[in-house]
Amino acid sequence: MRGPRAGATLRLARRQLLRTKGSSVLVAALIAVPVAAATAGVTFIESRTPTPEQRVTLELGRTQSWIEITGGADASRVQAIDMPFLTEVAQNDSGAPRNPEKDPPKGLEDANLPTGTDAIPIALSGGARMKTRDGIASFDVVSGDAWDPRLTGRFERLEGKAPQHPDEAMASPALLRRLGAEVGGDVQLPDEGKTYRIVGTMRAVDGSRGAETLFVPLAKDATGLDGPHALTWFLPGWQPDEARLAALNHAGYIAYARDLNLDPPAGARMQVREQSEQERWNILSVLSLGAAFAGILVALLSAAAMAVSARRQQRSLAVVSTVGARRRDVFRVILLQGGILGLAGGLGGAALGIGAVAVALPLVDPGVKGMFWSSWGLRVPWTIAVVVALAVIVGLLASAAPARAATHGDVLAALRGARRPVEMSRRRPVWGIVILVAGVAVVIGGGVLFAVAAAADWSAYARLAILWFVVLGVLLVLTSVILTGRSILQLVDLLLARCGTAARLASRDALANSSRTVPAFVAITASAAVAAFVLSALALSSAQTDRSYAWQGPKGSVIVSSWGTAVGKPPAFLIDARPDRIVPIASTVDSGIVPDGAEKLPEVVSVDTYQQGSDATAPTGWVAMMGTQIAVVQPDDLEALTGIALSSAELRDFAGGGVIAAEHAIGPGGKVSLSFWEQAAMAAADPSPLRSIELDVDIRQGNGTAWPVILSPTAAEEAGIEAFTTTWVGIFRTPVAVSAQDRMRADAETASRGDGIYSVFVEKGPDSTLPWLILVLAGVSVIVLAAAGITLGLARIERRDDDATLAAVGATRRLRRAVSAWQALIVVGVGCLIGVGIGVIGIWTATQSMPGYFLMQDLPFAWLALLGVGLPLGVALVSLTIRPTQAVLTRRTAIA
Repeated sequence: MRGPRAGATLRLARRQLLRTKGSSVLVAALIAVPVAAATAGVTFIESRTPTPEQRVTLELGRTQSWIEITGGADASRVQAIDMPFLTEVAQNDSGAPRNPEKDPPKGLEDANLPTGTDAIPIALSGGARMKTRDGIASFDVVSGDAWDPRLTGRFERLEGKAPQHPDEAMASPALLRRLGAEVGGDVQLPDEGKTYRIVGTMRAVDGSRGAETLFVPLAKDATGLDGPHALTWFLPGWQPDEARLAALNHAGYIAYARDLNLDPPAGARMQVREQSEQERWNILSVLSLGAAFAGILVALLSAAAMAVSARRQQRSLAVVSTVGARRRDVFRVILLQGGILGLAGGLGGAALGIGAVAVALPLVDPGVKGMFWSSWGLRVPWTIAVVVALAVIVGLLASAAPARAATHGDVLAALRGARRPVEMSRRRPVWGIVILVAGVAVVIGGGVLFAVAAAADWSAYARLAILWFVVLGVLLVLTSVILTGRSILQLVDLLLARCGTAARLASRDALANSSRTVPAFVAITASAAVAAFVLSALALSSAQTDRSYAWQGPKGSVIVSSWGTAVGKPPAFLIDARPDRIVPIASTVDSGIVPDGAEKLPEVVSVDTYQQGSDATAPTGWVAMMGTQIAVVQPDDLEALTGIALSSAELRDFAGGGVIAAEHAIGPGGKVSLSFWEQAAMAAADPSPLRSIELDVDIRQGNGTAWPVILSPTAAEEAGIEAFTTTWVGIFRTPVAVSAQDRMRADAETASRGDGIYSVFVEKGPDSTLPWLILVLAGVSVIVLAAAGITLGLARIERRDDDATLAAVGATRRLRRAVSAWQALIVVGVGCLIGVGIGVIGIWTATQSMPGYFLMQDLPFAWLALLGVGLPLGVALVSLTIRPTQAVLTRRTAIA
């Protein structure tokens, strides 16, 4: 008997899916979850990437070009068309400019523009201190007619009117909030002795240039020369072509032209075209890893889902077989189901991802461009069609194995509704162990190759090849987890044998349905591995940033520095702020002013810092760090200032004349080299030091400090260093409020008199990675929870007959809830724990590419514990709260 035609096969596949709506929806949802994540990612990236026209409008507004003075005339100067500040001039063998330096142009008149060319001069780089409601702080100032309608797109007027008089200004809303002012109020600039009346609000559209900005009329003395009033001339009606741009460069100007950026000439220098190898490597790495991860995740989840769907259709497919359907027809029915579910999941996931971005963009968009969450409007990239097509392909591939299994079953047993116990192949775990060993060997080999590449400075493409070699190792490890998955579940079953009835039932159910359970926890493993890797990379990068950051004091401390006659005088306003501790720091002085208590100009002391070559004992060169680089600190204040905890013996040695130095300040033999200079001779063309000495370093510290050399008072006296107290570090237990910072800056200005000046700086440290850690953990939690929730939902559907059996023999709902909770803990817990282990192995490999930069002891152990243990416990608790459905006691399934 001929089997059904293709149309009949398609109808059978469609009707089977409609008959099992619940499981079909869950299967499609499993495919939709990673598709939605991928779609949302590419849509967000596309929506925040400006088109060439938008990029040019952000730079020029509605004008045609802008011009700036960059230096003296040089016939060899060339600029990048899309990044004018990226310029080059011809150099000699020593790296100095080949052509003699000339005076820069005086203004726009030297540019030889066409007669009558209109220009809007703007000073974009200015800044000034302003009086806030509590004190004084520094903010950005844009001078010129930024409110000109022809600059719309670069600047945006919000409300009010444009200034009509020299004492009127506009301000950004953020600045008004910071100053505690409003439209109609006044803003005072004490350094310039000016007061402006705010007549309206506006902002720079490019948010990366600062949100707190004052817009004032251009001062009459503004020029095009370097300095606080350096000008940018926006030209509404003229722009240079390639030849004219070259002439401007040679004359000492740089320019940004609309047409040259929209249609760059062939061979023109472009920053985008000249991306460094490292940048290209990073982009290729992220894209390739993201594509591999998304493909693996979709494939694993789809395989688990299709296995459940095929098993639920055993009896129906057996009926089809009895009426003449051939094995290939049954195979085709299940394969078509995979394709339909893949298409439904792909389309649904794409719609969900696009919809999520469409809703999120207006909520998170800061309203300006250039920020991470900024967008240029919702734009759907064509690559989403590729994502949907991949979902269909993955659905087909994922259904191949269940389809093959369905065609090799016992038709009569299936008609009776019997299920054979799962039989485990002895070869699979053996092959799994072999592949695991191979995968680990490949990953370790990749780490060794990364270390060799770092030492030998291999090319970025060689490193990309090593990266994919490591990715291959990780994929082998994941494959081994798939092959040994049932063995892992057997081990879990043995471990939970004495943990109560619910635990035993859950572990045995997971073991009996390993074709559903193993792909599910392997998918969670892949998600957790990526999350663990990213969390670790962020933490290691943050720790390295902390180590290399030039800390002036503990985070949140207030540093008051003094110059001139204020040196040595403790500031009363810092004492009035009531810090928990004040650490005075003495140093050398190079201000040219005799401090109180000094009979003559103090000597200038420089630290000769060394750049190590291949031979660590011999420097390849040195750079003199002129000025107040020597810090003299009392032994009792050392730990409070630097965080370096010394033993009693070390503290005694330091007090007796010890030296602490950062790594970059230590020369050959573990010594610090100091040179002493006479201030009066510093203006000479080639000054020579009065003397030089070398000091033994007792304790080494990292490079993350603004005090590379710290001496005890005894050591400074023995070295003949005349030091004066120039800095006071106020240490607070709680962060200093912004209002208190403003008050201290105002008090510092009041205390500054004549040649004695105080300044206030709050040590905030580098940007915290905590928001990113939370974002990564939240993102992977959504993926894991979605995968776990849908997988457990499928398990509940498939377990209905078993629930009925349990209910028939007296199992309570509480026990059935506990079974669900334990099953969630098994699936998510095994996946997360293995995933964290794989992620840590991967991050170890990455550390080998930059030895000494990333350190494994900086791993975020608490965050990894949340991922590996906290997340599974949370899923189990949620599963425990969900009531099981009413058991149907009308039918039992025979176990053949």
